[in-house]
Amino acid sequence: MRFGIIGCGTIAQIMHIPYVTELPDLELYALADPATERVTTLGERYNVSHRYESADEMIAERGDELDAVIVLTPPSQHADVVETTLGAEIDTLVEKPLSVSVADADRMVSAAEAADATAMVAYNKRYAPAVEAAREEIAALDRVDKITAYDVDPNHGRNIEAVYDLVDGAVPESVVETTREKQLADSKQVIDSDDDELADDYHWHLEHICHDVNLLRGLFGGVESIDHVDLYADGRYATANLVYEGGRRCTLDSGLSDRKWFEEFVRVDSPTGMIELSFDDPFIRNSPPSVRVKRGTDEISDETRTPAYEESFKREVEHFVACIRGDAEVRTPFEEGRADVRLIADLFRQIQGAPLLGDY
Repeated sequence: MRFGIIGCGTIAQIMHIPYVTELPDLELYALADPATERVTTLGERYNVSHRYESADEMIAERGDELDAVIVLTPPSQHADVVETTLGAEIDTLVEKPLSVSVADADRMVSAAEAADATAMVAYNKRYAPAVEAAREEIAALDRVDKITAYDVDPNHGRNIEAVYDLVDGAVPESVVETTREKQLADSKQVIDSDDDELADDYHWHLEHICHDVNLLRGLFGGVESIDHVDLYADGRYATANLVYEGGRRCTLDSGLSDRKWFEEFVRVDSPTGMIELSFDDPFIRNSPPSVRVKRGTDEISDETRTPAYEESFKREVEHFVACIRGDAEVRTPFEEGRADVRLIADLFRQIQGAPLLGDY
């Protein structure tokens, strides 16, 4: 199965390119990135001769030869790329978030509906064995009293530099400027604000917590209401009080720090115990999440386990391939990606008292 990688930045080099080359029956067939020297170096490193500056060039020259692509461009560029790949009937896996704006998400949902091809959002945490184990534990609870989701980033760049030898590249200034302009315009439009700083805060939190929002969707269903949202610490932190299906209440914390460690967890409290799903740094390969289950009223049991060391990014690609072959159903469709973008936009709309996009 011939794969093309569109966008060869950090997450492509750490996760997607290595796993496409590692998995049996997959061939890394083509690379596209506007930083031409990066494409050249990666092409030589992975013995890929088909190298391009853009998705349009790749699809025009190799579309008939490609079976699938992984889209890893900035989110504001996803819609243009995905319309091209799905228009060519190429199975398409898109990195999260699906888009910056709901309008672009609509375009991709329509493209997926019209195409005879698999379309899937790359929410890797949904494919982690620990998440599957936590789902079973949560389903066995008689009642959920409270859900807490906490995700605070460190300075990822500092940690990545210490661990990996990534290939840098100079993206043409015209591409950087065009991308930045669309990102800002999309952000301002979707949150209904002319404030550049608020739009930038939205964009950062969108990229940061979209996977948390989708993880919560997978565990607890849809959001019934947004009760309250705070943005503070110069926009680096946000807290949202949400109500999920069945009246289950959740506090969602999103933050950016300068510290060295990463911290992310989902905790579920019940009358007689708690379940905590904890994640390690997502940029460090094979750092699996763990599940802690603590119970007791008279006697206390406290168990923490790591179900597997399998990398969720690898399992995600394996599931995508199984969907292409007709052996599995898409677990994270574009419709979910669109709903996640809409919800995060509505958190920022609620802060301003603007009309919400979703029907909660």
